[in-house]
Amino acid sequence: DAIYDELGFIRVFLKPVGGKADLEEPLIVRAPATVEDVCNKLHRDFVEKFRYAKVWGSSVKHDAQRVGLPHALNDGDILTIVTRA
Repeated sequence: DAIYDELGFIRVFLKPVGGKADLEEPLIVRAPATVEDVCNKLHRDFVEKFRYAKVWGSSVKHDAQRVGLPHALNDGDILTIVTRA
C-alpha cells in the first residue's frame, strides 16, 4: 500500500450493471483520476457512448451516486459505467 501511495496510484473496482463488484482485481490508475480517465483506459468507445456512471465510495456523498465524466475518483471507489447501446 505504501508503494501505491508513493507512486500516486489508486485502485478502482469495477462493477458491471446489475452484477457484483470485482473486489479481487482492481483497475490501477494514476491519481488524480476521473471517470473519463477510467473510460479511456478500458475502451476508446466508452467516452463516446457514455451516459452516466454510478460510484460507491469516499468520492461521493451517498452510495450509487450518479456522476459524469469529470468526477474525480478516490482510492477504493467502486465504479459502474453505463453506456448507450
